[in-house]
Amino acid sequence: MSQPNSINTIMKNSGMNFKERKKAAPKKERFIMTEQLKQEFYSEAKKYYAKNNRLFIVDENNKTFLNLFCKYFSNDETFETVHKGELQKGLFITGNKGTGKTSSFQIIQNISRKYNLRKLWFPMIETPKVVEQYNTEKNKDYIVKRYSKGNFFFDDLGAEDPASNIFVYGKQDIFIRILENRYNEFITKGTKTYITSNLSIEDIKKRYGERVEDRFIQMFNLLELVGKSRRL
Repeated sequence: MSQPNSINTIMKNSGMNFKERKKAAPKKERFIMTEQLKQEFYSEAKKYYAKNNRLFIVDENNKTFLNLFCKYFSNDETFETVHKGELQKGLFITGNKGTGKTSSFQIIQNISRKYNLRKLWFPMIETPKVVEQYNTEKNKDYIVKRYSKGNFFFDDLGAEDPASNIFVYGKQDIFIRILENRYNEFITKGTKTYITSNLSIEDIKKRYGERVEDRFIQMFNLLELVGKSRRL
């Protein structure tokens, strides 16, 4: 029985030259295994913290979190089978100030750039800056739409002030709109959202309402980074 033609053979027989075949060939998505990501994370974290004259230390407060964090971004199936998480969801990281929530994402971004791992890269912005852009932009809906689509990391949710839209609404919490829009994007397209916050899930309910809290449970793996500030 003859073997089926490979994609390269089919393209070669189609009359394409080498450059055309190379361009048309499906690109392999680079990935990284969990243990390799953990090693790279430790290496990059030491460099990251050293820039601020601090040491990167793994201890009882962050060991579990870092294990889950690396398993998630290496798409490790044990994140689901052992830890009961869901890889298709985003991440909501809660914890006290200075525990390493934001820096963990920044280190992942550094690894992404170092190895050209596109799945580990996504735009990052602090939530107060989103509100600043909204306040100064004449087309308010443009800002909401801009941050409602595509994988995105929002840093320090809850630190932002209510936005100003005196011509239509007055003061409003635009992240209610953004998060509800992103929920729809998650349901229809699998769009992921990554968030760090000092707020607990109960605080989210108080700040953004029961509707947003309910969507958080569907959209996110909830991880807590415990302990006191490491900036001291």
